[in-house]
Amino acid sequence: MVKPYFDRNSKAHPQLPLNIKIRKEYSFANYIPDTNAVMISSLKNQLRGSGESCIYLWGRPGAGLSHLLQAACQSATENSATAIYLPMEELVELSPEMLKGIELLNLVCIDNIELMSKNPAWEEAVFHLFNQLQENQGSLLVAANATPQEIGIELADLVSRLASGVVYHVNILSDQGKKILLQQRAKEVGLQLTEEATQYVLNRAERGVERLLEILACLDKASLSSGRKLTIPFIKETMGW
Repeated sequence: MVKPYFDRNSKAHPQLPLNIKIRKEYSFANYIPDTNAVMISSLKNQLRGSGESCIYLWGRPGAGLSHLLQAACQSATENSATAIYLPMEELVELSPEMLKGIELLNLVCIDNIELMSKNPAWEEAVFHLFNQLQENQGSLLVAANATPQEIGIELADLVSRLASGVVYHVNILSDQGKKILLQQRAKEVGLQLTEEATQYVLNRAERGVERLLEILACLDKASLSSGRKLTIPFIKETMGW
């Protein structure tokens, strides 16, 4: 379970749940840009303090939005900035009072912001957070499954604020991007996945990124226990294809 993340250079925020952490493997270095290279460049500019005060990312499941927000937090702390990652699926049932003090940070990343739609207390709190961050020259990075006008937020002023910066549609990976992702992740865990074997997986598996990574994890476990390489016959046998 992904928890809210507060930067390692600051004291624990008193309003946030314990066990604050992010997935350390989510970095810009291992995010596959594919057709999103322009967006990645803009996002990095923001983290360096030369971009927009607000960037809004939206896309379908599998576009890697959570990966990007957590990578942004890690990049910020590596550059001596303060940052926090807020996954709304973990926080929306809690009080927005936890946001007090967060406006003093350099970067606030809110994931799945659509989950707070039709929640007046959260909408109002994030609206004020946006204004305070702007006054303090902080940055807001938001991710959602649709544009600001389409996620169901009822507070018009908040919709206007979210749409006021740069809004990017993050594309899901192309087939070539998925091939690169599989080979990169395989390499990270010490596996060799040939071009032929990668294409074999793509030809037979569901094309969703999460499903592909689940298959790779299954192959990794089977390879480790059997001591066999990821050949096409081994993949076929393991996956029952």
